Amino acid sequence: MPIDISTVMNSLFPAGTLLLALLLIFAAILHVNNLNRVHKLMAVLQHKKEVSKAIFYKEMTISQGSNFTALALAAWIMLFVAVAYLYLLVPTILPFSYMDIAELASSIMGFAIFGILVACLAGVIYLFLDKLPQDHRDLRLMELYSFYSISKNMKKMISITVIALCISVLLSAYIGTIFPAHSQPAELLSLVLLVVSAGVLVMPIYKEAWEARR
Repeated sequence: MPIDISTVMNSLFPAGTLLLALLLIFAAILHVNNLNRVHKLMAVLQHKKEVSKAIFYKEMTISQGSNFTALALAAWIMLFVAVAYLYLLVPTILPFSYMDIAELASSIMGFAIFGILVACLAGVIYLFLDKLPQDHRDLRLMELYSFYSISKNMKKMISITVIALCISVLLSAYIGTIFPAHSQPAELLSLVLLVVSAGVLVMPIYKEAWEARR
């Protein structure tokens, strides 16, 4: 039975979307599990029934440097923006999009305004998470990498995701400019850059979970 190339191509976008969602969901679960495992291990090694989270976080935290922390934060904000551009700029798998807002869609600066609004929303979310109590530092995205040992090569890879995500945003913007025409190659390339970047950003979490099982 011959393979229908168009059917395969059409299935790649929802498959990639599912992969992206699972990648981030499992990363969040593994992150919490990683910290809980080390927390319990610390109590065992210190021959205590329980170690307070404040002490645990103090002992567990690794300074990654202000430059890397700033780049990592920028990468996560760009991830948020890239997701919004790919899935909300034009109708994809969602029933609504930026194009539904006539005044914004018809504006010369519409794409830029949309991107700035999304980036501001991401910043507000990150600041909200950063204000969580000390007992919930594991949920602070800006402190995510302070719980992991990260090599220089990994830091470079995480920093480079900012460029990859900018390219993803530009591709999605291109898709928006030609709408209602459709460019499947641009759409898929934008998604690939998004998935790969997300994978790099959460790689320290998966690496720690994998090494713990060895």
